[in-house]
Amino acid sequence: MSYRYLGNKTRIADWILGFVAERVPRGSLITDPMCGTAAMSAAFAGAGYRVAAGDELRFPILHAQARLMDGHAGFDVFGVPYDQVVTDLNSLAPIKGLFFREYSAGGRPANGARPRAYFTAANATRIDSIRRAIKRLRSQGLPDLSADLLLHDLILAANRVANIAGTYGFYRASWSPASLASLMLSPTRRNPASGNRHRVVQGKAAETVETIHSDALYLDPPYTKRQYGGNYHVLETIAQEDDPVPVGEGGLRDWKAQASDFCYRRRAADGFRSILDRCNSRWVFVSYSEDGQLADYEMATILAKYGSVQRHDQPLERFRSNARVARRGDVREHLYVLEMRNAG
Repeated sequence: MSYRYLGNKTRIADWILGFVAERVPRGSLITDPMCGTAAMSAAFAGAGYRVAAGDELRFPILHAQARLMDGHAGFDVFGVPYDQVVTDLNSLAPIKGLFFREYSAGGRPANGARPRAYFTAANATRIDSIRRAIKRLRSQGLPDLSADLLLHDLILAANRVANIAGTYGFYRASWSPASLASLMLSPTRRNPASGNRHRVVQGKAAETVETIHSDALYLDPPYTKRQYGGNYHVLETIAQEDDPVPVGEGGLRDWKAQASDFCYRRRAADGFRSILDRCNSRWVFVSYSEDGQLADYEMATILAKYGSVQRHDQPLERFRSNARVARRGDVREHLYVLEMRNAG
């Protein structure tokens, strides 16, 4: 799989898992309510834990389902093998739809903006034809989990050929070599750790934590002011299967309703409190960065009100969506381990 997203924990998943395994028995339920690419949810599942993953945005839900649930089984019920469906989608004739009009160099955005070169015209028309076909398959009876798996495959395929520097905040001024390749879906392998022992739910983190009683809670909130809804608006539109009216030069969808408190300096602390006040788990593991909105002393002060806290550090190369202007070098990733005083 190819995930080039902010905050992806793939590189330090084993490091985090080590601290969890020291305290939480295998087979326990871990809630990951801001799962993102579901890298940690997948790591927990692979280590023998039951997982409840969630996110407020739709595209992370598709990733979590692909990694934790069995979307392949629905194709057997539908009567067409999954690999065959992927082959058929890759051979569709292109059509000119929303993505061609709003997000390709050959389009004419409805708001009069100049063409947005997120994709070549050829790749945008392929996205449009595949989106339409997946909608049709869903209407013809393909189970939702299986149709969602195809959307997940489309998101990964689009991400591989997107003409971006790292996020979808804006497109590149010149074409990257990867963006000139032809968009092709690749089948997602069936995950041996997937199954009905896991759950995936969409919603606000505080609500997910309150409704799911788990043995441990893993929190990986946004660190900086960059909102995921805005920075990944193109992928969210694929996931939502809708046709929004993009605004501005960058063509963003309306993401304000899904804005995260953790991206705001004045709201981040209350964001943590709103979750911890509802937490019913004994153990809480918080991934955070020294570049985050809250300084270490602020985070430690918040967590200490709920129980005993330890902090562990891991150096990690900074994510740079634009290497010319971003800070270089390593950043320290913090893992706060909180044993709740009034668990349960």
